[in-house]
Amino acid sequence: MKPGISVLSGVIALLFLMSPFSSAVADDSCVTSNCHAAIAKQKYVHGPAAVGDCGVCHVSAGAVHPGASGAFQLKLSGGRLCEQCHDSPASGKANVHTPVADGDCLACHDPHGGTNQFLLIFEGGILCQGCHSEIGSTGRVHGPVRAGRCDYCHVPHASNEPALLKADGNKVCFGCHNGIRGIIESSVSQHKPVAEGRCWDCHRTHNSEFRPLLRGYYPREFYVPYEEENFALCFECHTNRGTFQYQRTSEATGFRNGDQNLHYLHVNKPVKGRVCRNCHGIHGADQEKLILSRVPGFGNWKIPVRFLPTPTGATCLAGCHKPKSYDRVRPVANP
Repeated sequence: MKPGISVLSGVIALLFLMSPFSSAVADDSCVTSNCHAAIAKQKYVHGPAAVGDCGVCHVSAGAVHPGASGAFQLKLSGGRLCEQCHDSPASGKANVHTPVADGDCLACHDPHGGTNQFLLIFEGGILCQGCHSEIGSTGRVHGPVRAGRCDYCHVPHASNEPALLKADGNKVCFGCHNGIRGIIESSVSQHKPVAEGRCWDCHRTHNSEFRPLLRGYYPREFYVPYEEENFALCFECHTNRGTFQYQRTSEATGFRNGDQNLHYLHVNKPVKGRVCRNCHGIHGADQEKLILSRVPGFGNWKIPVRFLPTPTGATCLAGCHKPKSYDRVRPVANP
C-alpha cells in the first residue's frame, strides 16, 4: 500500500470517529468490554443490562465514547423512564411513597444491577432506615423491624391504606398474631380499639420502651398499689380518673352499689390493689364488660369468675371472694 493512501485512510477514519453520526451505539459490547463488564456479573442484573440492550434506556448524545462526558444520556428523566417498561406503582393509589411520587426510583434501586433482590441499593430494613432512621432505634423492637422486614406490614411503592400498610386495620397484625385474632373472633365483648381494628391505640408499631410494645406504662404484676403512673396507658383513653379515685360517686362508673364505687374498692388497696386484667380481657372476653370467665396470671391457677348482669347491677361469683351482688338503684347488703 502506498504511504499516501495509508495516511488518507487514517484521516478518513479519524473524521468518521469524530462525526456526531458515528458515536458508539450502546449494545452488548458495553457489558462485555473491560469498561462495563462488571455490570453483567452482578448477582441480580436489570434485564436490558443483562443482555447488553443499553439503548432501551440510554441514547447517544453525539459525543465520542469512551471517556467523553455525557456521551450517553437517559432517554427520559426520573420515573418516566422506568414507566416505559414498568407500570406506574402509584396508579390509582391513595397514598404514595415519597420517592415514587417524586419519580426518584434511584433512591431505592440501582438501574443496572447489584447484590440485592429487586435491584435494591441496600438490603431490606437497612434501605428503609436510610430515611426512617428513628424507627427501631431504641427500646424493644417489633420482630419484623428487628429482622429488617418492613415489607411484612408495608408495601414499598403505594397503597390505599395509611402509612402504606398492606391491609386495612388489624388485618395486618393478624397476619402474624393469629392467637389474638382467635380471642377476638370468639369474644362476647371486645375492647373498642380492637373491635375497630386500631391496635396502635395501645401498641406502638415499631418500637417501645414498654412490653409488649405498649404506648405507655402498664404493670405486669398481678397486684400493685393504685397510682396514676401505673395506668398511664389506660388513661390515654379512659380519662375519667374519678372512676378509680372517688370512693363515692353517682356517675363516674356504673360498677357501683348505690353510690359506693366498686372500682375504687378493688383498685385502692395499699398492698393488693387490683389491676385491670384481674377481671378484664385486654383484647376481648367471653362475658360482657370484657370480664373473663377464667383469669390467668395468678400462678398456675386461672381464677374463675362468673358475671351475671341485671338491668341495674350484677352478681359476681369469683374464686377470689364469696358471691357478691351490686345494684346502682337499690344497694345490696352483701354478707
